[in-house]
Amino acid sequence: MGSEGLLVTEKLTKDFGGLRAVDHVDLTVRRGEIHGIIGPNGAGKTTLFNLITGYLRPTEGKVTFKGRRIDGFPPHRIVYLGIARTFQIVRPFTELSVLENVLVAWGHRHYGGLGPFLPYASERQHAMEILEEVGLADRAHLPAGTLPIGHQRRLEIARAMALEPELMLLDEPAAGLTEEEIGGLKELVRRIVEGGITVVLVEHRMTFVMDICEIITVLDHGRVIAEGTPEEVAHDPAVIEAYLGSADAAR
Repeated sequence: MGSEGLLVTEKLTKDFGGLRAVDHVDLTVRRGEIHGIIGPNGAGKTTLFNLITGYLRPTEGKVTFKGRRIDGFPPHRIVYLGIARTFQIVRPFTELSVLENVLVAWGHRHYGGLGPFLPYASERQHAMEILEEVGLADRAHLPAGTLPIGHQRRLEIARAMALEPELMLLDEPAAGLTEEEIGGLKELVRRIVEGGITVVLVEHRMTFVMDICEIITVLDHGRVIAEGTPEEVAHDPAVIEAYLGSADAAR
């Protein structure tokens, strides 16, 4: 199993005192796929992301990326290995421009700090290409704090792209977006994968997840209760009982 996956977790567990937030989770993410993780509030989804990206240390179990064990590594080292993430709550550098926000991320990846604010022309050009990809090139010189939520979520993705990852974890990327913005987000995520980045996303918007993901893992009370294609998950009795309510609601 481990040899097949770009990212593999085995019996990954996290306890907070008497609360078990993640409970012996086995997960395999294969290169080039869009893998969704869903579940009710409190199911352990964000905690799982935090374990993978080094913000938390597991109580037991392990995380393997490209065949290398990484659980316990600090977040900056995991970034250097090729994993980037976005967060539920967007936190741009509000006083910096949209372009400078991307340059900060690029500088962190290449210089190990906050990055160059007087970058070379080639570095600025690369950052502009990323902004073009996410649809923010025309807002490059605006203060990031002035962007509406939909554009701030795209900026989060742009900053993650600037870290040059092989694996990108998106934590509720569709939260607060309109249906039109969600349509654009689907196209963006697909382009990211076509460009060679594998994507894992946590999301509550079921229409988004069911349409874009090739495989879905379902968590409930920290445990994996189902995994499969969107159609398989939508008709799984355990998933319907725990989360979706009905197969029609899932569709």
